[in-house]
Amino acid sequence: MNSEIHQNPAASKPYQDAPRRTPLRAFYGLVILALALTLLTACALHTVTTTQTPAPEPPAGLPDSIICEIETAPESDISRADDGSILAAYTYQLPVMRLYRRNGAPVNDETAASTQERNAVQMADTFNQAFAQWRTEADFPALEELARGDYAQKLENQEKWENHYEQGLESAVYQTNRFASISGRFYYYAGGAHPNTVLLGWNYDLEKASFFYAGQLFQDTETVTAELLRMARERAQEWNMAPQEFFWENYADILGAWSDSSAVVTFDEYYMNISFSPSEIAAYAAGEQMFSIPRTWLKPYLNAYGEHLLFS
Repeated sequence: MNSEIHQNPAASKPYQDAPRRTPLRAFYGLVILALALTLLTACALHTVTTTQTPAPEPPAGLPDSIICEIETAPESDISRADDGSILAAYTYQLPVMRLYRRNGAPVNDETAASTQERNAVQMADTFNQAFAQWRTEADFPALEELARGDYAQKLENQEKWENHYEQGLESAVYQTNRFASISGRFYYYAGGAHPNTVLLGWNYDLEKASFFYAGQLFQDTETVTAELLRMARERAQEWNMAPQEFFWENYADILGAWSDSSAVVTFDEYYMNISFSPSEIAAYAAGEQMFSIPRTWLKPYLNAYGEHLLFS
């Protein structure tokens, strides 16, 4: 597996001539902007500095008698006009944490029989409530209202209603006995030439029962930044372009903020993945951009907390 994952830029090269932002209807654009900022900063706990101080040793995790499973639960709904036409729809894959005893019996508020089990239920509630809040902030009713108004306008103008408005969340879960990392792809269509995509990421410490961001795991973030810049230059060279042409001119500043709480950084079995939504670091035509660094490469730059989570 390569140390970085390419996202198949468009066949043509002149990305620099593409617009930096795709116009959206103003109202829903503001809704989505607010949503994205909320989602990407929801897990912030501290101000990020270049050198991270080691976090305190985490408390003991779940008791051996409890199994923790995180899975994605699909939910969807459709809004229709009086004539039956679809106005708007959503499909979410929301992560859900569930607890079980070794015999398969569920552990929840009603069945928790000890202090350890009640603490475990509280940990799961913290996790699940975050994604319940995400559902609220996605604000499907606002999209439905916008679609209904546009639909009425088209009827008045005797125009055809061709494409309903839409929201979706696709999510994937990587889980160890110490933490869970969830990568998300939120897409939405609110009129215009094409749907839009926002990449999301959440990391949850199963021992401390709290979300964390990548910068909290490192004592040295500058070396990782240098590696990201090297990877970006290499990617641009594959297209015979300078990095300032393939990416935005301020790409180095964007990459330099990778350890910030608002950056989309997730983990899988072998890699730390730093992801950027379309138009965030390069033109829309270049698509999503992901840089994947092997976890083994990161080890010398982690603090004690990072080593505990990623390698214990």
